[in-house]
Amino acid sequence: MSKAAELQALLDSQPKSDCAALIPLSVEEADFDIGRVVLRFAPQPAFENYHGNVQGGFAVAMVDALVSIAAYAKTRAWLPTVEIKSTFVAPMMLGESRGEASIIKAGRQLVFLEAKLWGADGKLAVHATATAFVPRRDS
Repeated sequence: MSKAAELQALLDSQPKSDCAALIPLSVEEADFDIGRVVLRFAPQPAFENYHGNVQGGFAVAMVDALVSIAAYAKTRAWLPTVEIKSTFVAPMMLGESRGEASIIKAGRQLVFLEAKLWGADGKLAVHATATAFVPRRDS
């Protein structure tokens, strides 16, 4: 089984929250050792803004999914995101989109991540950095 299929199976085996169900995705690539993922997002017409593109808040939700899954790939734990800084590089065209995220540095308390999200037209739409918190695990 490929690493992408393994991660997809892990994700599929877990209950989905209502908000996670709004962002249908599939895993294209996964590297557990470094915490890197490439995801494909299904078209979501409900994310359309007044200009016919993906509304920025929904794009940030997609970025949050990217960084959360990248952190999960390495740590096998869902880590709370404590900060996301998103830069909207271009309008994000509606339709199937692609994103990638990877861990920049993982420490005992914080994990620093980077993500990129491309719209249906293949143009980079969002670049983001994020920080996730590693909860203390009492023995």
